[in-house]
Amino acid sequence: MSASKAAVAIPERPAVMGPYKPDWIEKPSGDDMEWAYPAHAQRHDIEGKAVIRCAVGHDGRLSDCQVISETPMGEDFGVAAVALSQKFRMLPPPEGYAGKPAEVTIPVVFQVPESNWKAEATIQPKVELPATPLDSGDILLIVGLAAIAFALLALLFAAVGRPGRRG
Repeated sequence: MSASKAAVAIPERPAVMGPYKPDWIEKPSGDDMEWAYPAHAQRHDIEGKAVIRCAVGHDGRLSDCQVISETPMGEDFGVAAVALSQKFRMLPPPEGYAGKPAEVTIPVVFQVPESNWKAEATIQPKVELPATPLDSGDILLIVGLAAIAFALLALLFAAVGRPGRRG
């Protein structure tokens, strides 16, 4: 083996690299954001924000996510952000990264979706009754009711049409 090949041999211990600089490979879509939106907040048009801190795995997937902050409190935006963490993927730390475990802090802003989810939820199903032809009994009933109504109107006009009669 020549001396030049020995000079480029891989060291036994990886070199210490600079700080981990995360970057996105995948982010949640609008549908993902809508899926994770807290139900109560969604029904009441409440927007919010959460900040989560997660470990970045060797495949860029996030794990061990913790809620750092959320506003407004009590609307579950932190829980929603942690649920969304499965939809994030980061550039993994470089091979040989010797810093502390790679972590990312992610602010997640929830805005009321502009889709039709509310309209779709409030639309009532339309009930359509099948049209059935009238049978002879139905026709007789309608003609009979019309004859009675006509007779009552004729009596009413006859009573009103005789001026001067008092009873």
